Amino acid sequence: MMNGRAQAAEPRAGMLVCVCDPQLDPPANDNGGARVSTLALSVGFAFAVLAQTVASAALPLAGAALAPSPLLFTLPFAAMLLGAALASFPASFLRDAFGRRTGFALGASLGIAGGALLAVALIQRQFAWACLGALWLGMAQGFSFFYRHEAAAASGRPTAATAGVMAGGLLAAVAGPTLASFAEELAQPYFLVGAAVLAALAHTLSLGVAVTLAGDPVPRFRVKAVAPLSAIVWPTVIGGLAWFGMNGVMSGAPLALVGCGIGTAAVFGFIALHVAAMYAPAVPLALVGERVPPLAVALGGLALVAAGVPLQRLGSPEAIAVALVCVGAGWSVATVGTTALIHRAGSPGRGALALHDGCLFTAAILGALAGGALLA
Repeated sequence: MMNGRAQAAEPRAGMLVCVCDPQLDPPANDNGGARVSTLALSVGFAFAVLAQTVASAALPLAGAALAPSPLLFTLPFAAMLLGAALASFPASFLRDAFGRRTGFALGASLGIAGGALLAVALIQRQFAWACLGALWLGMAQGFSFFYRHEAAAASGRPTAATAGVMAGGLLAAVAGPTLASFAEELAQPYFLVGAAVLAALAHTLSLGVAVTLAGDPVPRFRVKAVAPLSAIVWPTVIGGLAWFGMNGVMSGAPLALVGCGIGTAAVFGFIALHVAAMYAPAVPLALVGERVPPLAVALGGLALVAAGVPLQRLGSPEAIAVALVCVGAGWSVATVGTTALIHRAGSPGRGALALHDGCLFTAAILGALAGGALLA
């Protein structure tokens, strides 16, 4: 017969536990009671951003080098975003079933495989393999974006916590072009192979961080009621528009810069400037973000994206650079604002978070596919 403590342990779908004395038999997943370190989340996210920086610059160029038709140039970049959208639901529910260590480690492992396959595809000049590698890199990106939800859920200050994690991407963006150029030199004469290997290595480091994360945190504030699904509507609409505009500019920028006479190595610098703009606003928002209403933060970010999109059509390297900075900074501010808006409304369900991120990445895919039209 089970004792009173055993009867209190209620098993549920997705949670692997032994139906016996919880004091003697720990859960089969890695959920625990220790509070996760925001710094650890920031470091893990930073390595994922390094891979994202390199892949975002390399994939449009890889598409141009390998695609059988000019209409397919942006397909590898779009495949990366598709992978991120597809990963949103498993990233959310696997984290709940098996714990954050397992979930983030799985995402990093997909990134390692994706970077390795992309390198092989470039050597063998296989366009389909490059798209598959990009898909896996995108799935790793989808998992890594849940770092911000982890921070926001464990803190009573969701704007500052979200911004603090995203600020970790700034250092990775600054170091990205130097590391990518060095990797490309080592991989000569193979084009972009060094960048692909660097992306795989960055995800390897992210995997190392993931397996050291603490179990699920004990909330630092009284748990709120579960927010209704309608609470994600406006954050999703605002965030989706920001992600659409940002990826529309970002996907077309590398080819536009090459068309302006900018060398491949310098393209990585432009993209790194853009990625730095994507994460630099998170630093001041981590300090003062709680003093501004999340809706105002989100709308301010969307306004920056809207201001940057038309600038790329001017066609000069300077205009493209300004456009990349505007849409990058706007994307960051809008993402911090919408994430805080969701978590301030209550404790969001896993399905709601997955649906929100899935919609954001779907908007990003549409923006990437529209990248060519923005340059027409």
